[in-house]
Amino acid sequence: MGKVGSKNITTSLFNCTLWKTDTSPACRAVMMGLDAMNISLTEVDVDMDQAEHRSPEIVAMNPLQTLPILKDKELILYDSHAITMYIASLYCEDTKLLPSNPASRALIDQLLHYDGGILYPHYRSCAYPILYENCRFVMPQQTKEVEYAYQELETLLKGRSWFSGTYMSLADIAIVATVSTLNVLVPVNKDRYPVLFSWMFRMSQKPFYTTGNLKGLNEFTKRIDTGNVKDLQELKKSPRSSVTRRSTGGKLVDN
Repeated sequence: MGKVGSKNITTSLFNCTLWKTDTSPACRAVMMGLDAMNISLTEVDVDMDQAEHRSPEIVAMNPLQTLPILKDKELILYDSHAITMYIASLYCEDTKLLPSNPASRALIDQLLHYDGGILYPHYRSCAYPILYENCRFVMPQQTKEVEYAYQELETLLKGRSWFSGTYMSLADIAIVATVSTLNVLVPVNKDRYPVLFSWMFRMSQKPFYTTGNLKGLNEFTKRIDTGNVKDLQELKKSPRSSVTRRSTGGKLVDN
């Protein structure tokens, strides 16, 4: 595991360490949140291909062996939403990202539950067979379920610029981490979901999207293109077409 310094930004949390892998949308949600809040901490890259997430160090902190993991002195958290909300509650000065009003915060909590309970399971059901089971494409049933989720997101965004209302919040950041990854697997059709597509484009223009999401998203895209096919000759015979699975390659162009 290679330890790297966080982004050169404002508030440094010297007691906090984040274990992460950039291809994970959950990890990228935390990194985007940190960058949006101008918060820096120690980041440790974990190579899951080398099973580093199963090391004694990781298992001792998180028996589920999942990432991200945050350690703040004696406190250990291993859910991306819990991590982001914890850091924001203590250190975020932007009340638009995380309002102090209980009602406004409840709306953000509701959206985070939607991301974790609906969107993220869709990501796993689409991506894991390709990454770990030698599957060559997203299955029709999974595609249908993702399209239904896109329609729900389209409905939630109708009449507003951001999911939580007038201002962009941590909920938008969590959702864009997952949806931008799903877009690699099941493209967001601009004509069918114009409001969602426009929101994704606006999010992609944010500085934190570039610093916290883009690199890992591109790595994930390359990984999906390669999949878990061991026989390179077979891969050449039957390439996993990016065009078949996505129309944008994870790069949103509003044209």
